Amino acid sequence: MNDDLDPEFRWHERGEGEPVVLLHGLMGRADHWGTVLDELGDVCRPIALSLPIFDPRLGEVSVEALGRHVVRFLDALDLGRAVIGGNSLGGHVALAIALERPDRVSGLILTGSSGLLERTFTRSVPHRPSLEYVRARMEEVFHDPGFVTPAWVESVCELLTTRQSAVRVVRFARAAKRHRVEARLPGLRIPTLLVWGREDRITPPTVAERFLALLPDARLSYIGRCGHAPMLERPEAFADIVEGWLVATRARRERAVVAVEGAR
Repeated sequence: MNDDLDPEFRWHERGEGEPVVLLHGLMGRADHWGTVLDELGDVCRPIALSLPIFDPRLGEVSVEALGRHVVRFLDALDLGRAVIGGNSLGGHVALAIALERPDRVSGLILTGSSGLLERTFTRSVPHRPSLEYVRARMEEVFHDPGFVTPAWVESVCELLTTRQSAVRVVRFARAAKRHRVEARLPGLRIPTLLVWGREDRITPPTVAERFLALLPDARLSYIGRCGHAPMLERPEAFADIVEGWLVATRARRERAVVAVEGAR
């Protein structure tokens, strides 16, 4: 496989100023960050990047390969150092970038991140999952099951019954389980924001508390009546927390960027 061949970059963005790159999860989409982008557009340049999970041009199926894709995106837009965040697998990818390329990350935003412990959407999936099965599993992601629409269920069911896509989903889920970060987290000294749904059943609050204990410069905020995807279920509350953290840590992040640029 040719790792130098990048899938086409696809993203949504708002505003201007400091770049904040947001990454979706295994079964997520970049447009799931839409309301958050709208809310943050007055204080930064929020960018939701589509991860090439289902694109065969990304030959290597791994968390690290997704991380390298994001870094190449930063290069393509000449973004330099950025705040990088993500939900579920997207948070895991953000962590991988911070660990491997700390020169490109000024801060982390993790929400329902994998990397320590998670119940994956793909565990024990039947060979041909029914709509009812897919709906039940999707509803586990949310506190309010009303977020799971029939059209969304059908689109996910189609992915899981298309052989090429289904294989990649399973392979990425397995890759995430193999890519453990616990032992390396104490070395991550950049400002980190943890935003967790109180009712998260995929990465429960105990996971957030473990991240908080391991990361040297972390703050944890919970959102009530919210499951595994706060940017979808409670986007305004999520954006308010992120905005406050961006303001509170701005000086430290700017000093870090100056230090990195001065060392070049």
